[in-house]
Amino acid sequence: MLSQSRIKKLTADLTDAQREAVCYGEGPLLIVAGAGSGKTRVITRRIAYLLEMGVRPDNVIAMTFTNKAADEMRRRVVALVGEDVYVSTFHSFCARLLRREISRTGRDSSFTIYDRSDSLRLIRQAIKEMELDPATYGAQALMDFIAVRKDHVEGPDECARSALGIIEQTWAAVYRAYEEKLAANNALDFDDLLLKTLEVFRQAPEVLQRYQDGYLHVLVDEYQDTNLPQHLIARALQGRHRNITAVGDPDQMIYSWRGARLENLMEFEEDFPGTHVVTLERNYRSSANILRAASACIEHNAFRRPKNLRTERDDGPAVVLGEFGDPFDEGRWVAQKARELMAEGLKPRDTAVFYRTKNQSLPLEDAFASLALPHQVVDSVGFFDRREIKDLRSYLQLFVNPKDDVACVRVINVPARGIGARTVELLQAAAGKRRLSLMEAVRDAEQIQGLDGRARKAVAGFWELYQDLSSLECRTVGELVRKLLETTDYLERQPAQEKEDAQEVVDLFIGYARQYDERVASAERPGSAARPADGGLIGFLEQAALVSDVDGWNAQADAVPFMTLHSAKGLEFDAVFIVGLEDDLLPHRRALEESTRGGADAALEEERRLFYVGMTRARHRLFITHAQRRVLRGREEPCVPSRFLDELPPEGVEWLRPEGPLGRARGAVGSFAAGSFGADMDFVLKKKRASLRILDGQGDRLARGVRVSHPTYGDGEILESIPLGTRHMVRVNFFAHGPMVLILAGEDVGRA
Repeated sequence: MLSQSRIKKLTADLTDAQREAVCYGEGPLLIVAGAGSGKTRVITRRIAYLLEMGVRPDNVIAMTFTNKAADEMRRRVVALVGEDVYVSTFHSFCARLLRREISRTGRDSSFTIYDRSDSLRLIRQAIKEMELDPATYGAQALMDFIAVRKDHVEGPDECARSALGIIEQTWAAVYRAYEEKLAANNALDFDDLLLKTLEVFRQAPEVLQRYQDGYLHVLVDEYQDTNLPQHLIARALQGRHRNITAVGDPDQMIYSWRGARLENLMEFEEDFPGTHVVTLERNYRSSANILRAASACIEHNAFRRPKNLRTERDDGPAVVLGEFGDPFDEGRWVAQKARELMAEGLKPRDTAVFYRTKNQSLPLEDAFASLALPHQVVDSVGFFDRREIKDLRSYLQLFVNPKDDVACVRVINVPARGIGARTVELLQAAAGKRRLSLMEAVRDAEQIQGLDGRARKAVAGFWELYQDLSSLECRTVGELVRKLLETTDYLERQPAQEKEDAQEVVDLFIGYARQYDERVASAERPGSAARPADGGLIGFLEQAALVSDVDGWNAQADAVPFMTLHSAKGLEFDAVFIVGLEDDLLPHRRALEESTRGGADAALEEERRLFYVGMTRARHRLFITHAQRRVLRGREEPCVPSRFLDELPPEGVEWLRPEGPLGRARGAVGSFAAGSFGADMDFVLKKKRASLRILDGQGDRLARGVRVSHPTYGDGEILESIPLGTRHMVRVNFFAHGPMVLILAGEDVGRA
């Protein structure tokens, strides 16, 4: 039993509310933790308290939503009591469970985890095989439909029974075909990790009982972000002992687009009778002006748990709001202000720039680069979507799951080995007819009719390569990746103009594999406090498949991170810039469109929560900016300042223009510079290679006022031009179409 002196030491620096949450006994506990109220401290102290009270470390499980958050929670517990507990994301927990238990559902434990692009490929294949019109049955729309159904724990049969009309019946049929293809490929998508876990619990009650008996305390962070399957998993795990601790804040639910249900938190007491509720209202993070502005905004939401966040810190500097001519003006001002903060002693990594959509980063990158300011774009998912990484991962997936037809199709002719689309179609047809995997059809290529001698030889070469790769003996994943590159000549056979970039990406992937190997080795050392990792190639592929944007952020790098507001969740910085506060961006156009269809409250309230999350990441300085005009959907348009700006309080908020302070009224605001390019450039002629011809005989200089002609958009006049290395970004006022932005290489420009 824990002595009073050790209780006092563990809780000495806690408020009364925090202490109440940490030291609560058994039964369901809901901790409503306002922004910056020390929720991570509370949940880790509660874990430490349970361990000190005699609960064994392996009887505790904590769930969260990012690998970074899980690692931080685990590190803090070890620092407090020297013991390690299992802290995991929901998807990682389910993947780990299914590697052991999925055979109870008829699947193999070597399953592949498919990302969205893999799933889209299967859906497109199903649409093609069912001879459906892609214009009526779009793959992206169908994938969204399937994701929503899985969020509601509805399979193809339930969808078919509730379908109204031929279109809904067809969608259900595509859903069924998609599920059959996943099974044939021995693959799961992200949603399946949760649903298959629930299926195991239903079909094998003894498995559920084993996990319930093993995990006597279940703690879930960010409970407002759970979807229905995650809520059901948490409820199942605590079903015997009812020791569940949920920590969350309704004001920070920003993931409804991926199935998060605010009801899980708002109705927690109904789902878990006898719940004890503790509300944390003291904010430790933000200055009073920042907290006042954020609270004034979020109070406009109706669906929330009222609370009165307070801080004992002083007012601090005013929240600064700036209006600029366009996103490049905005970016230059942000970069200049960031440089001033650094000159005052603030480290680059203590400043952050947030935006609503990823394609807003270009003007910021341009501005920071022009001032030689260190910065990094946080987008690890983008890295794993790179062609080179997808290729290498597909090879690795085939090692552990030769039934993965999607991986096989991707690499069967990478690097090029003379296997064309027609050959792949014949292999797929033969595989389908004989109920084989594509790799089995490759193995039996000599028996497949329609393949000519050249195609048979090329396919036989791929099978021989696969056999060679499968026989590689490597002690680490990093070594396996290096041997894979050597055996396939992957880099040597890249096009000359792409080789340097490919080498850089591959080097990063090798470094990622090396870090994984080191983590596994560290966990296996005698005396290590770290929980042993699920090592090997399967564990590596699982980790890579479940990475999130923020997992790719190197917080130790001394650089200003650029990230979406969604990625900023759970982080904090001394200074924060939130750019693009305009209707159509924040709140996003989709939310405004929903408002016209009667769904205004839910959609706009989530956008307001997103703004609130961004504001409450700031400790000392908060800057909020927007532009007067922006290129949207290929055309420069005037911007409407975000309606959320009208919700900010007059006190503690400073409105300014680049020349000096500005009154509360808007409209009389000048441009920071002459530039007028937008960031949201949907219209970019980088791939179409369309040419721009000079009409006025002044040579091929892309100067302001030069008349030009475009083969599609006709004649126009250059308004502005910015060099981008070997290319130019040009804004042209086409007389028949209005202003548009083009990115042109040198050979795209000539004289008429």
